[in-house]
Parts: sequence; C-alpha cells; structure tokens
Amino acid sequence: MPEYFVAVTLPDQIGMEVERWRRRFRAPKTPPHLTLIAPFQWDLDEQKLIEVLRVTAQCHRPFDILCQGLGHFGRAVIFIDVNPSQALLSLQSDLVRNLQEIGVKPEGRPFHPHITLATRLRGNQYDLCRVQLMDYNPRYSFRCSTITLFILAIEGKIKRWQEACVLPLKE
Repeated sequence: MPEYFVAVTLPDQIGMEVERWRRRFRAPKTPPHLTLIAPFQWDLDEQKLIEVLRVTAQCHRPFDILCQGLGHFGRAVIFIDVNPSQALLSLQSDLVRNLQEIGVKPEGRPFHPHITLATRLRGNQYDLCRVQLMDYNPRYSFRCSTITLFILAIEGKIKRWQEACVLPLKE
C-alpha cells in the first residue's frame, strides 16, 4: 500500500545547510522539510488525495515561516524549532480535517512544527550530536507558498521519499 506525507519544503539555501547537518547525523533519506501531515497509507485513487490537498492549499495564502533555535524530542530526535504561527497552524489543522474526511487518520500527537536534524539517536549519540551543534544557532525565515506531497518509492531494498506533487497556496 503506498505511503505518503505532506510537508513544506525548504528554500534551496536553507535546505542545503540543513542537509549538511542531516548527513552528518545520518538522518533518513528525506529531503529537508517541515512535516505538516505525518506518513500515512493510502490505497485509493491518488488523484482524489491530490485534489483534497489542492483544494485545501487554495484556501490559504502564502505566509512566512520563522525557524529559530534547536529543540529535541527526548534523546532520540534533535530539530530546528519552527514558530507555530497562526497561518501555519491553520493550514495544518485544515489538512488534518480535510484528509480525515476521506479516511486518513490523524497522527494522534499534537502538532509541533520542526525541521529534523538528527533522529533515531541511541545511547550516547544524542550527547555527541549536541556537542557538534554547540555553536549552531539557526535562525531562518522564508515564505511558504506551496505544500508538497511525498510518496515512499521502493526500488528493491531501497526506500526513498520522493516528491509526488507540489501544490500552490492561494495567490
């Protein structure tokens, strides 16, 4: 069954900097992004899924995203913290609601906007990553004008997230 997630992709310059850190920490092979809807399975018509996302995106105007500082989820994940602006929260909650109407179950955790740098850390890996990040104090701002649907592509034993489509917000 195909697996998808919905995200805001990062501008090239920010994405390249984030990717350098992600590679350093061997983060999963996902393009740098801000997750709006966590991975979910969908085995019905992909065009129906895309249409729901398109309609939702067209109800929201472009907005600025502010990323500042580092945070963590326990000792397993280190991330760049993202300001939970009203525009971002509104887009995410509308996506959850509209996808739920077509059968996509919500994640069940509160939405905490972030950009993952390191994940699946074990043992002393968390402490080692924090030492490497000691002088890194990220502060980024960028315009969100699209959302992206990613699909998990499986080629043999290799799994990789790929862009399925990019949907513009209302201009």
